[in-house]
Amino acid sequence: MYGKYVIKIATIKDIARIAKVSSAAVSRVLNNDTTFSVPEETRQRIMETAGKLNYRRNERKQKTEPNDMKQLKFGLLIWCSEQMEYSDPFYLSIRQGIEKECIKYGINISRVFRFMDESNTNIDAHQLDGLFLIGKVDIDIINKSTRTPNIVSIDYVLSDEFDSVMFDLPKATRQALDHLLQLGHRKIGYMGGISYIRTSEGKVFNTDARQKEFEVMMKELNLFNPNYVFVGDWRAEVGYELMKQALEAEDVPTAFVIGSDPMAIAALKAVSESDYKVPDDIAIVSIDDIHLASFVTPPITSIKVYMEEMGETAVKLMVDRLRGRGLPLHVTIPTKLMVRKSCGANTADA
Repeated sequence: MYGKYVIKIATIKDIARIAKVSSAAVSRVLNNDTTFSVPEETRQRIMETAGKLNYRRNERKQKTEPNDMKQLKFGLLIWCSEQMEYSDPFYLSIRQGIEKECIKYGINISRVFRFMDESNTNIDAHQLDGLFLIGKVDIDIINKSTRTPNIVSIDYVLSDEFDSVMFDLPKATRQALDHLLQLGHRKIGYMGGISYIRTSEGKVFNTDARQKEFEVMMKELNLFNPNYVFVGDWRAEVGYELMKQALEAEDVPTAFVIGSDPMAIAALKAVSESDYKVPDDIAIVSIDDIHLASFVTPPITSIKVYMEEMGETAVKLMVDRLRGRGLPLHVTIPTKLMVRKSCGANTADA
């Protein structure tokens, strides 16, 4: 007789559907998450629905999958187009790190948003339980787009309310500059792009942290020359144009700190087309250490940024937050100097 009946065990998803709230809200209420702000009426509705369905927590499962990750909806917001992402592997590598780590935790990225131009900053992420943000986006856009408290920003501190993952841009610049100074260079130039933040009104431009740190450090050493600073867009072809411009000047620096590897690779091509040589006449140290940097001629000395690890760390922060951590964390990933032949240092690295 009993074999005819199947006992259906109520799930968080069932409660969420009947109570008309998100699965994340149900999970946090049932787990007595004191950091979760929810109207008392909503909390009571969730508890009553759970009681009617005779919901019982599976404590054993709770230890391994505390928030039913597979039932939650996550989004990914990237501040650049696919074309820009593939032309500069920095954000691409971060995204790949996020995707790899999401697979480990059974997290499903159900929506991907991109800001293709200045006029398109409207996104609808209100149904999402969590959001990963790659790039510099103003918090007002996020507040209008979603109500979830589960947000992790990468390469930008959104606010003290949300988790973030960064690498130390000023420190990376100091590592590059210190290396050139130790090699005896004093006429050191900087080449890079202008930083900006996406706002609902468009792009707000400001001086990039790499350029700021370079200028501060060189001024402290009484070595700063404004004629040695070359800035444009963060595009590889701009690196080529800026280096051409630098080589045409009467006074050419003996070394350059270049803000990104794609710009450095293009700048290297410009030097190869001139009467100058790298590293004999001009030493180059860049920032990123993308895979291609070690395969050009000469291989580029670069400050390694652990981009995939930044993405992986963002997912771990998201999971930790969903497990009940209330205090927002700002994590800084270290960088490392990778010495190759473009700087002129003695190295066996080909």
